[in-house]
Order: sequence, then structure tokens, then C-alpha cells
Amino acid sequence: MKSYFLEGLPDRSAAESALCALLPGQTDPWLLLAGPGDPVAYFHSRSSSDEEDLLGPFLVQADVSGRHWDRVDAVLRVLRNIRSEVGGAIRNDDGELLS
Repeated sequence: MKSYFLEGLPDRSAAESALCALLPGQTDPWLLLAGPGDPVAYFHSRSSSDEEDLLGPFLVQADVSGRHWDRVDAVLRVLRNIRSEVGGAIRNDDGELLS
């Protein structure tokens, strides 16, 4: 599994509203589906912890299914759309900042 983080979000409710608009009819976790019952990624809204090397206070975490590693662009598109609404920075689980 590969994870991506939209971090440094000042307002958790704004991020959740953006997720609901992009992935309607869902709540935590929000699923990006390849087809019925076939999730590409799971999106979670959460608070960052002091132990993590992530910008806080809130973030959206996207966990990409191992079956869909080739659909990362679709996952990043969702995170970029949320970022355009609420700000923040996108980072992968290797700590790299992404544009």
C-alpha cells in the first residue's frame, strides 16, 4: 500500500466538505472506486500527531490499494482538487513534497 497526505490544513470541516463534493454520498472513509466494490483508494480526514513528521493540525490521508498502484494519478487528482479548495501541501509516504 502507498499513502499520500494533504497536510497543513487549518480547517478539518472544509477538507471534509471538499471530499464530500468530490466523492459524494460517503463519509470517512471516502472511497475512490474503479468500479462497484473495487476501491482504488481510501481517503481519511484526521488530526496529525506530534510523533508524525507531517504539517498539522489536520490532514487528508489517501491510502492506495495495492491492486491499483497504477492509478496514483487519479488519487493525486482528488488531493489536488481538495488542495485548490482548502490549501495545504501534498506529500508521499517517502516524505517527498509533490506539486
